[in-house]
Amino acid sequence: MRHFRLNFTLLLIAVAALAAAATWLYNAGLWPQATLASVAAAVCAGTLARLVWKLIDVMSTFVSALEMNDTTLQFDFGNADASLCGMARAMNRIMEMYHANLREIETGKIYYDRILRVMTHEMRNSMTPISALAFDMERNPEKYSGGQLREALGVISAQSRGIKRFLDSYHSLTHLPPPEREEIRATDFFRRILQSAVAETTERGLPENTCRFSAGKEMKLCIDSALMGQAMTNLVRNALDAVQSTERPEVTITASVSDGRPYITVADNGCGMDARIRDSLFQPFVTTKPGGSGVGLCLSSQIVRLHGGTLRLLSTSTSGTTFAITLP
Repeated sequence: MRHFRLNFTLLLIAVAALAAAATWLYNAGLWPQATLASVAAAVCAGTLARLVWKLIDVMSTFVSALEMNDTTLQFDFGNADASLCGMARAMNRIMEMYHANLREIETGKIYYDRILRVMTHEMRNSMTPISALAFDMERNPEKYSGGQLREALGVISAQSRGIKRFLDSYHSLTHLPPPEREEIRATDFFRRILQSAVAETTERGLPENTCRFSAGKEMKLCIDSALMGQAMTNLVRNALDAVQSTERPEVTITASVSDGRPYITVADNGCGMDARIRDSLFQPFVTTKPGGSGVGLCLSSQIVRLHGGTLRLLSTSTSGTTFAITLP
């Protein structure tokens, strides 16, 4: 845009100056010079008009593309002057940013539509036995006395607790606070993660040295240690689930720098996961674990995304699974 403004200003000044010069020369009786000045002014005016009309045409196309959500449009002025080429690059950047934002909005809509579908399904499943029991108790009160009444109330109580647990899980997914970042040594952060992991391995009856980590002594992370700690704990807990029945269980956390960015992996030597599980890996409320909430990986992914990073499944096979976190 700087080139365009400069060219536009110079052409405008040239037209005004040449027109003034032509008038003065005509008044002075210098006809040949006045004619040359008039021709030069006309040429500059024509160049200015072409520049403005080209801008109007391109801007009209640009605005129409935005109105029609056509994010595939690319502007190319070929061998035009630097001002128009610079403008083309600027508009292409705007289109790319618009496309990225639109894709993010659509992804978010799909994500929340999926959550809504799962919520509806889970709530219906939980409410069906409650409503059926309540209806039957209302129609046949004589059936419910003593042990039968306690049994019916137990079912209602259990289903109600399930609904509360489900809603608490949903709340944790949708009410994550913005990260309060602080610079922290990677070794200090992972040492705390390892301490809680060791306590959990003891509870599970796994060897104390099941979990281990390695990180550069000078490596630092700029993170919300509480939020990222929650994400890492979920990943480690899943890894411990995977190695629960492994003969020599191992869970390895590694932190390094890749392309100037913190790169963290959590690897286990469990039995891996099948394609069905992989396809719904980060989908909320989907779990194969008895009593699981199905929010752990989804929550971890959300936390990493809030930090501007990515969480992905790096590899899985019959000899183990590895998750990778890349942070900015």
